[in-house]
Amino acid sequence: MPHNMVLGISNYVTFVLSGALAAVVLGIALWWLVSRRHTSFMLRWLGAVASSGWLPAACLALSATAVLARYGAPIPETTVFAVYVGFGLAVPGMLWVRFFRGRSAHVAEDLALGLGAGYCLEIASYVAARAVGAPLLFLLWPVSTLVAFAAIPALRRHWRGTAARAPLWWSWSITVILGYLLVYSAGTFFASHHLTGTDTPYVDMPYHLAMIGELVNHVPPQIPYVSGTPLAYHWFYYAEAAATSWATGIEPVALLYRLSGLPMLAAFVVLTAATAQRMTGRNWSGPVAAAVALFGTVAGPYRWLTGSPVFDTQTLDLTWISPTNMFALAIFGALVLAVIDLLPSEPRAPRRLWILVALLVFGASGAKASLLPLLIGGLAAVVVGTALFSRRLNRTAVAGFCLATVAFGLAAVILYRGAAPGLVLGLKSLGLLPVVDLAGAQGSSEVALAVVGFFVALVLWSFLWAGSFGLVSQRQRLSADPRVFLVVGIAVAALGAVTVMSYPGLSQIYYLTAAAGAFGVIATAGIAQLVPTRTDYRPLLAFGVFAAIAGGAATFVIAGLGPSSAPSLADGHLPGALLRILLPVLALVGVAVVAYLALRYTAPKRPVLQGATPLLMVALMMGFSLPNVVTVLESPFEVKTPSGFVVPGDGIGAARWLHDHSNPDDLVATDLHCTSYAVANAPCNPTSFWVSAYSERHVLVEGWAYTVKSVILPDGELAPFWDPALLAANDLTFTNPSAAAVAKLRDEYGVRWLLADLTRTDSETLGRYADLRYRDGQFAVYELR
Repeated sequence: MPHNMVLGISNYVTFVLSGALAAVVLGIALWWLVSRRHTSFMLRWLGAVASSGWLPAACLALSATAVLARYGAPIPETTVFAVYVGFGLAVPGMLWVRFFRGRSAHVAEDLALGLGAGYCLEIASYVAARAVGAPLLFLLWPVSTLVAFAAIPALRRHWRGTAARAPLWWSWSITVILGYLLVYSAGTFFASHHLTGTDTPYVDMPYHLAMIGELVNHVPPQIPYVSGTPLAYHWFYYAEAAATSWATGIEPVALLYRLSGLPMLAAFVVLTAATAQRMTGRNWSGPVAAAVALFGTVAGPYRWLTGSPVFDTQTLDLTWISPTNMFALAIFGALVLAVIDLLPSEPRAPRRLWILVALLVFGASGAKASLLPLLIGGLAAVVVGTALFSRRLNRTAVAGFCLATVAFGLAAVILYRGAAPGLVLGLKSLGLLPVVDLAGAQGSSEVALAVVGFFVALVLWSFLWAGSFGLVSQRQRLSADPRVFLVVGIAVAALGAVTVMSYPGLSQIYYLTAAAGAFGVIATAGIAQLVPTRTDYRPLLAFGVFAAIAGGAATFVIAGLGPSSAPSLADGHLPGALLRILLPVLALVGVAVVAYLALRYTAPKRPVLQGATPLLMVALMMGFSLPNVVTVLESPFEVKTPSGFVVPGDGIGAARWLHDHSNPDDLVATDLHCTSYAVANAPCNPTSFWVSAYSERHVLVEGWAYTVKSVILPDGELAPFWDPALLAANDLTFTNPSAAAVAKLRDEYGVRWLLADLTRTDSETLGRYADLRYRDGQFAVYELR
């Protein structure tokens, strides 16, 4: 049965079942409501719902449905997706999480952690099922889980949560954060990425779509836009989206552009909040940690530089244009929380919890290449820190370190094929910091500017590390809790990686974005340690807000007083350029010093400030980043200009026709290699992936970027295609069609279809040697005879 027919049937059946279930529930509720016998019960039930965390969840779900419908996702499709994520991933995963943990937590935490585990189980089972040619067989795992936990008495108790409910204000605060993420998604991504017609996507989006199509049809996967090229990449997100497409009947483009990211973002927020609460024991720390992780950025005291002057953890810019990063945030958040459950010696976690940790380590190994190195760094910090401060060996951390190291080694061989293309160790990454790169460092000045860049980054990262002062100032706390070493080790590993490693396209920043949750937890845990004991916190809160605003105002004033043009080594000497980079940062340091001296002098005389100096200093230094935080918050409300990269609607139509009328193993040839997305000093930007993306078919040669065989030239551009004879044979068929050219593609390379841009070829001549099957505007599909 064709794939699209199976998807349609699956979609229809799932929607009918979910609709029937909703009708039954609604009918019972209405019957209770109109029955006098149950009126009082119904009123009490409605009151309980209104005062519980389910009401904000319901409001969020309705808002998400409305926003998605506004941007082209039909309500039935959204409903099917929600039913699958809920009962095909989150609930079965939650049951296993409760079993492995031996306890239940707050239902939001259990569902978020269960979703992370569900993703890992889904990927493992789907890859096996797809490899044997029966992709829908992977649905056995959620079905068998639900049946087993309902039928076996010893497992039945895991359906019931026993933990205390979170406060209502906590639920609403998390809902507000998630609601903002929904608005952010709509304003920054949904509005510029279209489900139908001509699209203006970010240049990498067709690549992601092509990878999903590859995993829909083939396991093990390869690069679909250069046939026969191995795939060396973290492709687990694509496997997850492919599995969801098979289970729900939803097209990959709808999953990539609208649906699949939303539950991942929700899981990341809840898991970050749960981790912070676990470490501090305070409910307020959860929403604060999630907010810091999402909106935390660096200070920007330069008028001549817009955006971040140094790399930071700000992950919202990458939220939708890097779905692998979004998936990694959810998986890594679940993994960190599971490891934190293991680390304390009292109470001792059940040994079966290692199964959950191993499952999440498996998911992290293929979710993002940067995850396991961060975990290894965090566990190494636990081993070293515990040995230094407690004079003992933390065997749990050693075992976790070995597990993560072995998993990383296996992933490097199996998934990444031992390749790290373009990786450079040294000071080059510091030289690529925007505040340094704009100065145009060359020769001997590169080292000087790199050192200056490191100092500048340390100061401007104050939003990320200022809160950690509360941890290092509490020696007893630090030596007693290995969980602190874990999150601090993850953060230090991320900062270290982005300092000494550089990749093409600045991919080293993903070490920082992956650690965003850890930075949020560190900041919140440190702040919790600095809050003095008192009965009324309102005056202290007011002073903290004032200190943060003062820090933001200082940054704003310093930037306004500075020059409007970037320092350039071409216009002056190195000392002059260094001075223009350093002065704003030194001014921020001066503000911090003056504030500290003022507080030390004032605090003893005012009871409300006694013991609050460290906390107010943290607020001030985090406030340095406030102007950039405001810029992040207002970004979804700005008017966006369309991307310069255009995927024509008639071309998408031709590719979709090819998808519907060809076999998944058919090979396609095209003359579309370069995109209109401009690249300096390069005649061709070989990032055209949309033919393979929308057709879900292998292409002989489309673009050739992002492959293990592509070579980065010294000027940073991509080298020409590595097999010029193959490329010449491919293009000759379109530029000068002949029986010999067509026969070579068919007989030597196995091509069956041609997708041609008719502005580059003579359709009448090409039609003599291949059969025209479809034409729309400037694009046509031919079948080779």
